[in-house]
Amino acid sequence: MGVTGFSAEIVTSVPADKMFKACVFDMHILAPKLMPEVVKSASFIGDGGVGSFNEYHFTDVISYDHVKERIEALDKNNFVCKYSLAEGGNLGTKLKSSSYQVKFTPSGNGSVAKVDVHMETIEGVEYSAEEINKEKEGLVATYKAVESHLLANP
Repeated sequence: MGVTGFSAEIVTSVPADKMFKACVFDMHILAPKLMPEVVKSASFIGDGGVGSFNEYHFTDVISYDHVKERIEALDKNNFVCKYSLAEGGNLGTKLKSSSYQVKFTPSGNGSVAKVDVHMETIEGVEYSAEEINKEKEGLVATYKAVESHLLANP
């Protein structure tokens, strides 16, 4: 089994608190509206704290049907959320586990999102640079779509 992943820094023109709320607590509402070609439907399960889940169902654009992500740690004061892949995606076929951390830091009139993705692959499975880049591009595009929405709807 191997370990891989990536980091991304996404500069936005939206304050950290608003990006954090949208990306952590409102993504199940925003994703199907902002990216209907990718996200068919989404739901939030829980009270919004640790142990809550975001579940996304995808169109045929994505190679898998759905993902269910569990919030593992939450720091609302410092705009940090850690979550893991609980179900779906490449879990069980390519991945043994996958975890993510996002931190929004105020910067000027906006913020910087720092995202760290850690993937533990199943023995014998390796992600190519192209696959990792595709994951990273999708993540950045999602955050940029949220930023555009928040700027257009303050």
